[in-house]
Amino acid sequence: MLKVVKALPLCLLLAACQTAQPTTAVVTVERPTLVLPSVDNIHLNDIEWHVVNKAAKPGSEDHIDTAFGKAHSESLFAINPRDYEDLAVNQANLVKVIRQYQAQISAYKQYYDSQATKDGTTKTSTTQGSTSGSSN
Repeated sequence: MLKVVKALPLCLLLAACQTAQPTTAVVTVERPTLVLPSVDNIHLNDIEWHVVNKAAKPGSEDHIDTAFGKAHSESLFAINPRDYEDLAVNQANLVKVIRQYQAQISAYKQYYDSQATKDGTTKTSTTQGSTSGSSN
């Protein structure tokens, strides 16, 4: 009789586990649309570089001798004034596009961080040094 009394709670416990069916519910979560800032197509101007060699310099002009004296080199890279302006424009265009991509990355980060906090999941973020440059 004592064995039956001990076995009865065990049987009830096993029967209770077998009869309990978990309930599942499908929940559709509406996500807000992700609005990304646009990024311009980059167009860089062509720049023609010239290599001036010390051995093949045309004549013995003082400004060329002075340039080689300051450079402490056997050859120099040179560009004309128009190409120098194009180089500055190219750098400004690159800075502009990089900032646009940084704005897109920031928009993604804010979007997914806000979704993580709404869902109740833990928020993990990586900290990067801010890149602020001056455009001259």
